[in-house]
Amino acid sequence: MRLKTSPEDFRVRELLEWPEVADGPFVVHKLHKAKLSTTEALSLLAREAKVDRAGIAYAGLKDRQAVTDQFITIERQAVRVDLPNLRVEPVGATDRPITSKQSQGNAFAIVIRDLQPTEASRLRRSLPSLVATGFPNYFDDQRFGCLRHGQGFAMESVLHGDYERALQQFVAEPSPVAITGDVKLKKAIQLRWGDWETCANMARGPVYEPLFQHLLRRPDDFRGALEHVPLRQRVISAFAYQSFLWNRAVSQLLHRGIDSAQRLRIRTLAGDVMAWKYLAPERETRLVAMQTPLYGPDGDGGSAPFRSSMARQLENAGLAREDFLRNEVPGMIWREEPRDVFVKPRDVADVKIAPDEVHPGRVRAELAFALPRGAYATMLIKRLFAPSWYERGERRDRAGGRERPREERDHD
Repeated sequence: MRLKTSPEDFRVRELLEWPEVADGPFVVHKLHKAKLSTTEALSLLAREAKVDRAGIAYAGLKDRQAVTDQFITIERQAVRVDLPNLRVEPVGATDRPITSKQSQGNAFAIVIRDLQPTEASRLRRSLPSLVATGFPNYFDDQRFGCLRHGQGFAMESVLHGDYERALQQFVAEPSPVAITGDVKLKKAIQLRWGDWETCANMARGPVYEPLFQHLLRRPDDFRGALEHVPLRQRVISAFAYQSFLWNRAVSQLLHRGIDSAQRLRIRTLAGDVMAWKYLAPERETRLVAMQTPLYGPDGDGGSAPFRSSMARQLENAGLAREDFLRNEVPGMIWREEPRDVFVKPRDVADVKIAPDEVHPGRVRAELAFALPRGAYATMLIKRLFAPSWYERGERRDRAGGRERPREERDHD
């Protein structure tokens, strides 16, 4: 199975409504992009149209490896840009900047390639149950780039008070998959860790220089040095670990309420999580009503069953509420945020299966559906291909009985 063989194989259309005000001061524009992140597209727009980048408002970030349409507002300016990978045109006016609260989600048109005919048939058979009973609203691999690139969760190190280790994870853990010059620099920093003068001479520029200059002045102040890591990196790291614990708490919660015959296994960079094939109507009702927020030390933790499940995950991680208050680093502070555990796709079209012109002898499947804001289309696809929770090689314990996978034991 292959996703995003080309950006055209993954199309995203933002579903957004705004109050149309004919003489409103904010001009609404449609932004069409390919092979650009939203932030890259906005910077290019600002440069091409001579617009103040800070004055451009948008509702959400869209995938770089995709063809996407979204909306932006620019105050008192209507602009047009027509480039090979970026098109912008005015489509209306309103009385306020666009925000994420106006987003109704996204519509997707996705081509899955390099499928065996049996895999395509499995996808087609799985779709009715997914449409009928939805799937868990897990965070997917896009949230866990720190694991793909070998850094691990720097936020976890911060919460345990190991600021030096957190700093190493940010600047001295070379990615095993990236091929940029940054990898070579991180290897050099790793080898010379503690020799701050040498590190400062090697690592120049706005990302590294303030950090190592701080360590030259205060060699053991790793917490202070963390404040010089770019804010975006700190925020992403905090969200990644918060999302990891949420996924684990939800998976444990589902293990208690899903009949064993209906349990499915979804694999992510951050570990396997549980989904369902069919969900009893009363269970769906409970999940829809349940409050399942991302953890924040000052929140109430949501509904009692989820609060208990999250407490178990924090205990497994060796964390207490006091750790979040005692080990604060700016940009790496959690706030409780609502997130629904249950998501059901809308506007689902029939699967179209055809020969794959890119991979001879294989087939491709075309899917179209809409999801609410914050839900991952890639997670929906994983659910369609998910095997039984028990469908994998099983080890035997010394007594000859089945030894359960660690993920399964953790759900008890």
